[in-house]
Amino acid sequence: MRTIALAFMLITIFVCAFPQEADSIVVPEAGIDTSSIDSTDSLSLAEDTASLKQKIKKKANIFARFIKSFDEYDTTYISPNYYNFTAMMQNTNFYQVYRLQATNPAGHTQSLHIAPTPSFKVGPYIGWRWIFLGYTFDIGHPKSATKTTEFNLSLYSSMLGCDLVYIRNTGDFTIRKAEGFGEEADRLAKGMEFSGLDTYTTSLNAYYVFNHRHFSYPAGFAQSTVQRKSCGSWILGFRFDKQRTKFDHTRLPHFITGNEPGAKTPLIDEMKIAQLNYFNVSVSGGYAYNWVFARNFLLSVSLSPSIGIKKMKGERLSGKEFWSNIKNFNFDFISRAGIVWNNTHWFAGASFVGHLYDYRRDRISLSNSINYFNVYAGFNFNRKKQYRKK
Repeated sequence: MRTIALAFMLITIFVCAFPQEADSIVVPEAGIDTSSIDSTDSLSLAEDTASLKQKIKKKANIFARFIKSFDEYDTTYISPNYYNFTAMMQNTNFYQVYRLQATNPAGHTQSLHIAPTPSFKVGPYIGWRWIFLGYTFDIGHPKSATKTTEFNLSLYSSMLGCDLVYIRNTGDFTIRKAEGFGEEADRLAKGMEFSGLDTYTTSLNAYYVFNHRHFSYPAGFAQSTVQRKSCGSWILGFRFDKQRTKFDHTRLPHFITGNEPGAKTPLIDEMKIAQLNYFNVSVSGGYAYNWVFARNFLLSVSLSPSIGIKKMKGERLSGKEFWSNIKNFNFDFISRAGIVWNNTHWFAGASFVGHLYDYRRDRISLSNSINYFNVYAGFNFNRKKQYRKK
């Protein structure tokens, strides 16, 4: 599978959009006799123009300072990025697992753990300040490219962060584990290919880092700064995701569906779903910590659970349904961990980012676990003017 992986920082680029202050020249319109204009009126007009320019400049400066505050930090805790450009090689491993579980009125539970073929991708990356682009090749399973599309974008600044995930998989799955179908059926199902599942995941997660002057997410996951002192921070975020799953149970092995003579525990009716299509709006909160355990070494860990409202497509959300969602406590989860060595010029490390989406309704539940593991090494170059030796 060949996929395109993009990771870039665009938050502060809006500063460049502000116009520079210029002198104003007032030119009288053609055909207007300016000799009759009173000097007092002219002075008043000039004062009004100057006042308007001052107000515009003040508002622009406030907004510029707000944008720049995204990356404000205490340099006794965080070293800045001294270079304009970055180059590196990265190995990205993508692993996803679906777990479908249901219970019938008699209390019997069945579950299937189904996963697409894991990807093993390698490729170069090049970065300029906050823009970071790369192209990776799946050297492990190139034939699955037409069945899988995977896009992951993460934006890291000191104050704000954002994750955007889109994944489409149509038929490239393997049964990793089966439970509740009888001992023999559970054993035989493990490792069998399954083409009866189509999945689509779209997710947006945005969050605010409270202690951003002392704690740096980019130091652990974007290599753009270096954490010098151990520090942690609480995190508050907003999350939206959309999940669409098509499940064709007739493509399961016959010894699971019960169509084969002698099947001991056929598939229960609650497992025979055709489609789940829902979206989720939630609030997340958590904690992140950067541990500087040696010079230029960093271990970063963060956990962010979220809870919110899940709504099926076409479903009207009544008051009763609202409280049912709250009472079920369907937690989603984002976890991160990274270890990195960075001396501001050369760097190397590994990182993990995991997304967990959970759906529960009546006697059925569906969880979707998406995991990225990266190993990378690279260097920064072209030192910024303000950091060059005089």
